[in-house]
Amino acid sequence: MITEQNIRDAIEKAVDDFDAGAIASGEDFFDAGLDSLDHAGILLAIQEDCGLTVPDEAVDDCRSIDGILAYAKANA
Repeated sequence: MITEQNIRDAIEKAVDDFDAGAIASGEDFFDAGLDSLDHAGILLAIQEDCGLTVPDEAVDDCRSIDGILAYAKANA
């Protein structure tokens, strides 16, 4: 099961010099200052670390920690 901490760890792994603890769980990654390459890196890190693959059609639903958790729960 993927957790909020797994996602925060993936953010830290994928994005240099970004404090994953500073982002609210419901905050859109883009509003937090992350860009599309950061977002892709986060999803790749989650796939590598947790085995969660997000298909292209679901990427926009996974633009926050809460979004990724909801996607993971719905697709467990």
